[in-house]
Amino acid sequence: MKLNRQYIRMFTVQKWLFWALLVVAVIVLAQLAEHTNTRFDLTASQRHSLSPTTLSLLQGLEQTVDVEVFISHNHEFRDLASSILKRYQTASSQLNVRFTDPEQAPQRVRELNIRQQGEIVISTGTRRQHVLDFSEQSITNALLSVARQQQPLILFVEGHGERSPFSDANFGLSLWSEYLRATGVQIESLNLAASPIIPENTSVIVIASPQRAWLEGEITLIQRYIDNGGNLLWMAEPEQHLLLSPVAEQLGLYFNSGRVLDVNAQLLGIQDPGFVVIADYANHPVAAATPSVTLFPDAVAIEQNTAVATDWNYTSLLHTGAQSWIQMNTDADDTYVPEFNANIDMAGPFSIGYLLERWPDSDDNPQRIAVLGDGDFASNTYIGNAANLDFANALINWLTEDDALIEIPLRTTPDNQLKLSDVQSMLLGIGFLFVLPLLLAGTGLLLWWLRRRR
Repeated sequence: MKLNRQYIRMFTVQKWLFWALLVVAVIVLAQLAEHTNTRFDLTASQRHSLSPTTLSLLQGLEQTVDVEVFISHNHEFRDLASSILKRYQTASSQLNVRFTDPEQAPQRVRELNIRQQGEIVISTGTRRQHVLDFSEQSITNALLSVARQQQPLILFVEGHGERSPFSDANFGLSLWSEYLRATGVQIESLNLAASPIIPENTSVIVIASPQRAWLEGEITLIQRYIDNGGNLLWMAEPEQHLLLSPVAEQLGLYFNSGRVLDVNAQLLGIQDPGFVVIADYANHPVAAATPSVTLFPDAVAIEQNTAVATDWNYTSLLHTGAQSWIQMNTDADDTYVPEFNANIDMAGPFSIGYLLERWPDSDDNPQRIAVLGDGDFASNTYIGNAANLDFANALINWLTEDDALIEIPLRTTPDNQLKLSDVQSMLLGIGFLFVLPLLLAGTGLLLWWLRRRR
């Protein structure tokens, strides 16, 4: 076929027009990509997105926060740090992020006491926090710490065998206190016998499971602190709550005798019914900040004393299940198998936690008190179980009147393990070892027979 000149000319124009339009399209798309930042996180755990809590914190920043990352230009984690911090910058214009090469700024490294590559310094004004990893939890907690308008002071009473916020023992509370300090909370101890004056800037006093009797004067100091509008967290234990009976009477509460037992602990693989599983919470901000069940080992039930007239608003926060009961046989030895005895035991459900709130006439801020029938839940042994840490942090935020601040959740990959029963495993093994080979062999023989018949 012979082409005329007009057709060739038209074909050439179309070709050049196509290439011109293609170049224009590429330029337009490049400009859109440069000025548009739209991301989609399709991972099951949303690991590449900031949590709603972090976004809420960033959107509420009222002052500029400086974020300085000390990392070399060619370091393997530089791109990762840049990607994570871009998410924060996208959510807030109050973040001033800059990267510093520690090899080129030795004076700056010495000034800020930088210890490793990738260390992040988050600061505003005179407040400063160092972050040693790129997790959302660490970065957001540091932002929270420097952005707090005031740093609450929490005093842990000592001198009667209480759990210490500085003790690394299983009984201690060091893991919890480390998290609180990371979010800008000041933690100190208070010995009422040695220093009978409670500082005026105290935000909360914590009484964590005392083991020995209090002096009458110490109890009077706590009662006076409550009368003057102080906030309190009291974590009691079975029988040991009697050490502070006058305080319970002042608050209009009383503790039941015996310990609470709960067979629902077996659902978590715990055979000891002394571990109380709480899945039923009151409609309260503390409950809203607790994402799942909490675990309370060796708890005591609490009730409101309706015979005492008070001006407190009571909230029964923690409710045990219907299958719980109070074991009244406290003299049982180690060989005793706990089981409900309708003749002597009390059937549940019960409350093992109360929140009290009132508004003193001379102050617009509420006075808040939390009384729990267990202190083991916050100990180093159990703080990492279920949602215990979330619950403990939510309590402190509520007591310090930081209602909007809750624990930044850790992002974890969903459990993708396939769990099979013994029968299922046996059937799967038989299928791979015998059924599948026989099926393949049978298919081959069938094809051979069909071809032979042709």
